[in-house]
Amino acid sequence: MIRLIALDLDGTLLDPAGRITQASKDAIARARAAGVRVVLNTGRPIQEAVWFAREAGCDALLSCLGGAAVVDGVRGETLRRWDMPEESGRRALELCLGREIELMIFAGEEIVVDPFSKESLSRTYPFPIFHSAAVVAEDPRAYLEERGLPLTKVHGDWNQARYPLEELGALPGVQLTASNDHDFELVPDRVDKGRAMALIALLYGVPLGETAAVGDSDNDLSMLRAAGLPIAMGNAPAAVREAAQRTAPSNQEEGVAWAISRCLEENEWERGEKG
Repeated sequence: MIRLIALDLDGTLLDPAGRITQASKDAIARARAAGVRVVLNTGRPIQEAVWFAREAGCDALLSCLGGAAVVDGVRGETLRRWDMPEESGRRALELCLGREIELMIFAGEEIVVDPFSKESLSRTYPFPIFHSAAVVAEDPRAYLEERGLPLTKVHGDWNQARYPLEELGALPGVQLTASNDHDFELVPDRVDKGRAMALIALLYGVPLGETAAVGDSDNDLSMLRAAGLPIAMGNAPAAVREAAQRTAPSNQEEGVAWAISRCLEENEWERGEKG
């Protein structure tokens, strides 16, 4: 019996145009009406994750920042957050800034961007919630230090040849992952979507064996491995599909609506068998 379904956002719940389709919203509504929790589990920041969860009609609890924060989106409360060690966070910014990398710097509950990234993101990232929440800082390192802010996550994109991946990967207390084939994400060590999903399931009183997870990227592997029913999107790379028990259609073909419908059908079948 599936009692909780965790959904990735980009490449999964969002279609290629970055929208949540009506079919996905309807499937989420059917699941919740049947008593199944539906939660977001995304690499996006708190502000965007909460907005998309409301837009989709998901349950209150959600995971964001690649599993580095678990939030109650209804009450606007961060229930748990994991930050990088201070020295590693400082060094990570030193390594990334000034390389013409499109950076998103997530400092606790704040979003910080340098001027280069602000200009680049205004062209490549068409999501108003992000831009309205982001602060532009000439020197993000000084901005964080002056305000005593932690570094929770760094997302880098656009200029792969300049990524300092070897140096970042050597920093203590952090780990590298990715949400597609051209970016990188730096998060605290032992932080991932699987652990965040496990915490959400615990808070909702749902055993992990009664959860399903739907995702498409490397940073979704941990939640697919943690879930009782792992479902990969049809647009996922081979390594992600191999980690799943089922493969849904792509995010261009209503894959999330298909995945949720299969979970509900299996629940009905199981009820019938027990009846």
